[in-house]
Amino acid sequence: MRSTLGLAFVGFGAVMSAQIPSSGGPTAQVLDRRLRDIKGGLLVVVDGPKGEWKAKVDALNADPDWLELDLGLAYYGSKAAEVEALLRQKYLAGPRPQWVLFGAGPRVVATGGGVPEAKALAKAVEESGIRSTIQILREFARRNPEHLEARQALCAELRSRAAKRTLVRTGGKVDPLRSADEPFDFAQFQREREAKEEAKAQDSQEEKPPVQLEPEEDRAIWGELADLLGRTFRSGDWLEMTNWSIVPDETAVHSPLMRSMSRAVIPEVERALARNPGTWNLWQIWLGLTRTDGGKPIRPLLDTLVPLPTYSPLAWPPYPVRDAYVKDARQRKDWMAIRDLLLPQIESNKLWEAAQGKTEFVFKRDGKIQEVTETGDYWRGTLEPLVEALIRLGDTGLADDLVRSRFSEHPWTGLPKRAESLALRCGQPHLAAQWGALGQGR
Repeated sequence: MRSTLGLAFVGFGAVMSAQIPSSGGPTAQVLDRRLRDIKGGLLVVVDGPKGEWKAKVDALNADPDWLELDLGLAYYGSKAAEVEALLRQKYLAGPRPQWVLFGAGPRVVATGGGVPEAKALAKAVEESGIRSTIQILREFARRNPEHLEARQALCAELRSRAAKRTLVRTGGKVDPLRSADEPFDFAQFQREREAKEEAKAQDSQEEKPPVQLEPEEDRAIWGELADLLGRTFRSGDWLEMTNWSIVPDETAVHSPLMRSMSRAVIPEVERALARNPGTWNLWQIWLGLTRTDGGKPIRPLLDTLVPLPTYSPLAWPPYPVRDAYVKDARQRKDWMAIRDLLLPQIESNKLWEAAQGKTEFVFKRDGKIQEVTETGDYWRGTLEPLVEALIRLGDTGLADDLVRSRFSEHPWTGLPKRAESLALRCGQPHLAAQWGALGQGR
């Protein structure tokens, strides 16, 4: 007998949904194809006419019991009526299904008209025998121990689940669920990303030690991944695997097991860098492991590496590694090192723009140009540390020129406030007043 717990929100009137055929729209067709291809489980949630379900679904996504299930979740808002028609007509999910839980097949496991509860969903999953993605990959990898693609996919899934569970456990903010039927808004994504980066930057200035998980919960959350990664690095198989599967997530700093694993394998990655120092993949792994272990100065490692003699000085250290280098030098207050590394880069970029002209990137949706808010990455990673270094070294004139020319040539509304805050931190109220006033009257 089909369970009627409560697993896929739908809240539009029967009259409205009856007017929409199950194959009448692309959103329903995309969901239908996804359902035919699922191997584990998927919870489909359809919102009501006033969007009253969104907050409740977001709360479910932060429930430890739900995270433990490791199931997919697809939320529909603006196209809810179209999806509801598909659920009613093709999958016979009832007259007004608020949610539907699907298993492989696809088969309807449970439906409901109220808020889905994690414990009830867990019971439905257990009774129906739905296997999670992790269970499927774990069994496959056990049967095929030499299958590296299976192992890296399992690592990626374990990392994703552990990160979410750790975030909830440590009181972190869980991102709102993105609707499956809404177009991707790049400008909004950039604004949200910028806000996160700014909050992270402020937290890092306070230098609070990360909360450490207790041994029992650490083993339950990170133990399987730590063991699997440890074996992978010791065997050398990591050299054939993609970075996204073996670089620890930022939340791994809360795991003593992951910190211990990272500390043990860092020397192996450094030996690989000695053989191939310009490879970004190796640097990315090194940066992720050292971050997990609490950080490690990058200058001593750079001093042991021998770049190709054909490298331009501007190409060493590799460009993506510079942010880590600058962050390290900033913590040690090595202002001279920051100036010597970044100032030639700035000067080279200016010469290039003077010779070639500026290149502007635009993003379009349906043929219309979208306004994209600058993320601030260039300011945080290059301009801000260089300007601070120049002020600390007494060259306020050049610092002022850099800020003004940047704002003039690449206007960005966020720069004046950030430059003002930097000047105040460096004890330069006069500069702060001038930089804070940039752009007024435009």
